[in-house]
Amino acid sequence: MDLKTATWMVRNLDQPVSMVHLTAEHDVFAGGWDGQLTHWDSEGTHRWTTPTNDRISAIALNDTSVAVASGLHVVVLSRSSGEVVWSVALEGSADEVAWWQGDLVAVSSVYDIEHNDFIESAVWRFSSTGDLRWVERMDERPWTLVAADDRLLAGLGRPRCGHLDVSSSPPFAHTKPPTSSPTTCGTSGRTQGLFGQTDGTVVNHQGEVLSTEEGAVEHLTCMVKGYVATTDDGLVVGRTETGERCWSSKGGTVSAQTEAMEHDGASLFWLARDEGVSSIVNVWATNQGGKLATGSFAKVNAMHGTNERTVLGCEDGSVLVWDRVMFHRRQNSIGPTEDTDERTTALQAKLRALRRS
Repeated sequence: MDLKTATWMVRNLDQPVSMVHLTAEHDVFAGGWDGQLTHWDSEGTHRWTTPTNDRISAIALNDTSVAVASGLHVVVLSRSSGEVVWSVALEGSADEVAWWQGDLVAVSSVYDIEHNDFIESAVWRFSSTGDLRWVERMDERPWTLVAADDRLLAGLGRPRCGHLDVSSSPPFAHTKPPTSSPTTCGTSGRTQGLFGQTDGTVVNHQGEVLSTEEGAVEHLTCMVKGYVATTDDGLVVGRTETGERCWSSKGGTVSAQTEAMEHDGASLFWLARDEGVSSIVNVWATNQGGKLATGSFAKVNAMHGTNERTVLGCEDGSVLVWDRVMFHRRQNSIGPTEDTDERTTALQAKLRALRRS
């Protein structure tokens, strides 16, 4: 199935999209490279647009507010109106934001061009009204924030590597890595948090090695019954929750991936591969081993999914949304495809066995 024929909504941000976020209520938030943040409701109606300081690199929402990392600043806006509630400049670039126990946790880093490396980073915690509770500066860059076991964890680069428990005020408990490689990415799952490392190691939030991939891990996505790890050279590997390899796909560089649209006790896996100035997006039913849809779009910069919808943000400003009911209705009307380029009969049998387990 051609993905373009099943699109539920198409909007435009009027600048390259850098981040997208879907809420449980199906609202869409999209941030741009020039700092614009736009909100569309569940029906696709434009609610508001607000300019912020610079490129939006992270979006986090609570019941009343939306927080963004915008250049050097953390900016908190009203979800209902888009009005800026408070804003604060960090030391270096604002990299990540997360709401935690009613507060906002942010990560910043300072990059030194001469050294070609990050020379200082910090973890910040603000009250919901913008008051600074504490800041902890460190040599390592916290590359990702992961929630697991009622804890908020920060995956570290060199020299310490591993991860820190930043759930409460410092000093932070440090979990040493199983290897000396720095963390590159992370994700929060239903039963565990995962961290990917430059040596290909995938580690859970308890510090246990689940798998070792053939290259630096750049993307991680938790699925209903496992996870998908993607390396810097375009190798995508699907594994069970304990790390057993189920399937793999090799191709161009992956720019974004997400889990979305739960169906028949599983969920779909969406993957965008770069092809010059465009991207090819493929959708798999990982519990069956089959590719359901594919489509070509302007270069995909960001992707996010929920049980009901998927949203893509593209370099040409396009914001595209798919709805689960419409997607499966269209897919069922077309029928199964004969795609066999990225799977084998044995693989399909193995995945069907996993589905029944």
